[in-house]
Amino acid sequence: MKRSEWKWAAHLLTAGNLFFGFWAILQVIQGNYLMACWLILFASICDGLDGKLARFTRCSSEIGIELDSLVDVVSFGVAPSVLLYSISFHKFGFPGVILASIPLFFGVMRLARFNLTATTTEKKAYDGLPIPMMANTLVTFILFNFALWDGFHLEVMLLPLVILLALLMLSHVHYDTMPRFTIRDTRKNMLKLIFIFAGIILVAIKPSVLFFPLMLIYVLKGLVNSIFGLNAEEELEEIYEDEPVI
Repeated sequence: MKRSEWKWAAHLLTAGNLFFGFWAILQVIQGNYLMACWLILFASICDGLDGKLARFTRCSSEIGIELDSLVDVVSFGVAPSVLLYSISFHKFGFPGVILASIPLFFGVMRLARFNLTATTTEKKAYDGLPIPMMANTLVTFILFNFALWDGFHLEVMLLPLVILLALLMLSHVHYDTMPRFTIRDTRKNMLKLIFIFAGIILVAIKPSVLFFPLMLIYVLKGLVNSIFGLNAEEELEEIYEDEPVI
């Protein structure tokens, strides 16, 4: 089968992203918070695979970028905000509504900024924390709490985490993209690939406990690199094709 004949699969993954995000919202409404967390993570998997398949089939396009952004608003903006309100921020009344909307509003601004400069070429680094990574960090934090203490033991840390992630989305802190699995890129990104595979193994062993620390390392690594000037401008040089994680 020709590569171009697989483009329908990329669209199917985009639909899967939207479906899991919508399903997560329904689970929050029903009080199934942990299930909602996992569904948001499944949505992010679809989002990542969507881009890889789009590059493989050479079907990246401007309309694809816009569609990905609209879907990401639901899965990584609306769903996490509804989750935060239901699991914690509802205790504050109307101010809790405002606090819960932070991931949504900042996520929409992140996506809008991305779309202003987006092309069908992939970047070597993200300019600001991608919205799926923000959502993944929040939901894995919730899973981490319930896995260790069977409850939201570190709830006091939720709001500072939300604010930090929101600011990082609109920052110019550089974050690594997923490396390409080619011979040339494997040699160039060996340490990054080792970390990724080690992380996959650890998450497979005890996902609820180990996923959040790995996400936190990713978030803080970009911040620390930016503070100490370890990010070079060439990291934003455009290479390859479009990456959907925005």
